[in-house]
Amino acid sequence: MKSLKPFVPISFFIFFFLGCTKNIEPLPDSVDLKPSISLPLGIGAFNLSKNLATYGSPVVNLTENVPEWATYGYVYIQDTFALNLTEVYNQTDVISYLMFRVNIWNEFPLAGNAQVWFLNESQQRIDSLFSPTPAAVPAAEIYSNGNVVGTKFESYKITFDASRIDLLRNASSVVVRAGLLVTEEGITEQNVQYFDRYTLKVQLAARADFWLKLNP
Repeated sequence: MKSLKPFVPISFFIFFFLGCTKNIEPLPDSVDLKPSISLPLGIGAFNLSKNLATYGSPVVNLTENVPEWATYGYVYIQDTFALNLTEVYNQTDVISYLMFRVNIWNEFPLAGNAQVWFLNESQQRIDSLFSPTPAAVPAAEIYSNGNVVGTKFESYKITFDASRIDLLRNASSVVVRAGLLVTEEGITEQNVQYFDRYTLKVQLAARADFWLKLNP
């Protein structure tokens, strides 16, 4: 799962504002700014070319001629990437709003889900986006020739309160798990041959609103 381009530093907002106002007199004693930034955090895809992990013991499709992973009830991929909000926390007076958005696209004829965890420097989980159950996306429908009738899509928006915003000050990385719920109805000897065509894609982004008090 690859991180996208880094966000614009907050120092840019400060430089831009002061640069536009340096010739205006008289200057106030202080200036309050309430900027907002969007942070594309990462995007990843579950497909059969990845190293798949399984959960539990084989429970389904024991009589079918299917791959080993398809005999488990849940199969997933998991990836970790860096999360650095230090600049946002250090250069703002107050983070007034923090929202995470998770978009999920599913081409498999199996229901999919996604979970996101935040880790500190010790690799301990300090928060998760979804509790008690992960974000879900329905199974796609496919034709008998394996073509997808329609990709299924779900979007989730999670807003953090003040206590959770402060907790993320210690976050250093994000873990994203994307997986499929395997059922005997969803995977068979006939349709499994097409599974290498499909992808379950998860996109993670954030938006932060904050206050800055500048003293000219």
